[in-house]
Amino acid sequence: MTVQKEAIEMEEVKKSLFPQSLELKSVAADLANIKIRFGWLIIIAVLVQSVPFALSAPSSFVELKKTLLVLSYVLLLWALSRNLQSWGMRILLMGTLFNFVAIVANGSLMPVSPEARLWAGKPALGESGFGKVLPEGTGILLPIDQTNLWLLTDIIPINTVHAVLSIGDVLIALGLLIFIVAKAMLPHKIDENQMIT
Repeated sequence: MTVQKEAIEMEEVKKSLFPQSLELKSVAADLANIKIRFGWLIIIAVLVQSVPFALSAPSSFVELKKTLLVLSYVLLLWALSRNLQSWGMRILLMGTLFNFVAIVANGSLMPVSPEARLWAGKPALGESGFGKVLPEGTGILLPIDQTNLWLLTDIIPINTVHAVLSIGDVLIALGLLIFIVAKAMLPHKIDENQMIT
């Protein structure tokens, strides 16, 4: 038997014994090959949004943070709107738009419901914290009756991870999941548009 035949037979034995490992390699390769137009701009927008909040105290540079937050959303919306060829990206864009509208309608920071924050397992801040930037630095504590478009704000408590999400956050996660599943895990078996309809 030639060396080439032995190599082919070994490969067939490997495939029959370890089919999942080959599928995982294929999924990883598919993930690496996902093409997103203006992906670099999406990365910059996310950095512009998160770095200032991460590197400074919540109450410092508030006006600059508000400006950078709005700017990052404008960049995100523009870049995402250039990727509407898939349902996942459309849903992701809708979630981003919902968050942007809620932020702009409430003074350029995302309002967080005190009740939802409490239900998520975060410490109570009391009424003296109303209208102030949260210790996490990414939103503002506002009761629902003082919040514009409250349905779009952070009102969904997730106790297991001590987080409060918005409808926009849920749509962003759903859109990202649909996009990744369609592009990476099922590229040849199912079209992403078939997943929705």
